[in-house]
Amino acid sequence: MEETLLDRARRNFDLTPLAILAVLYGVLQWFPFGIFGWVQNEDGLMEWGSVLMLAIAAVTAFKLLRQRHQSWATQVSWAIFFAICLLFIGEEMSWGERLHGYGIEAIRSVNTQGETNLHNIRGFQLKGLLHLGWAAFGLALGLGSWISKPSPISPDRRLSLYFLIPALWYVGFEFCRKEGYCPITVQNHQEIYEFMIAWGLLMHTRIWAERSNLLQSSK
Repeated sequence: MEETLLDRARRNFDLTPLAILAVLYGVLQWFPFGIFGWVQNEDGLMEWGSVLMLAIAAVTAFKLLRQRHQSWATQVSWAIFFAICLLFIGEEMSWGERLHGYGIEAIRSVNTQGETNLHNIRGFQLKGLLHLGWAAFGLALGLGSWISKPSPISPDRRLSLYFLIPALWYVGFEFCRKEGYCPITVQNHQEIYEFMIAWGLLMHTRIWAERSNLLQSSK
């Protein structure tokens, strides 16, 4: 039987990101009682889901960097990955301020949400640097393994959609929120695409953990 385009896509890519978008925009968006907003708004289910997945990815990365059979370059790469996950978790939770209520007033005063985090500092937000930074991050992760071999900081190309879809959305959101630049309106659903990236990072560490276990068991 001849292979269809969908079969080929399934063989080469993890299509979960498309399924996430289909469920959210094709089903949940039409639910009553504000369920869609409860899922994807700030402090919603997806934001805390992102924190949980990043925490699991960080723990897995820490375990991987401690394995002695790897080269020093690989261990350093996992250390960088671990640090990035911790940074994302800290920023997402405003470094615990949302839980304990304490923050740094100097940062709060220049923060668009009045919280202690760096990514919502007014200068980053107003100039679009935050969104363009997310876009660049997604493009780097999504295209990295197409240029070089997969590594701790370059996810397998099967995971490309977890990063490329958010990258394209962030570019579109930044471009279309400026009046007169775009004929359509791109709604502010950032938590959906941050969730997608977090899921991709979790899958990335899971793949490497499985490969590492196979390598250890063969020795």
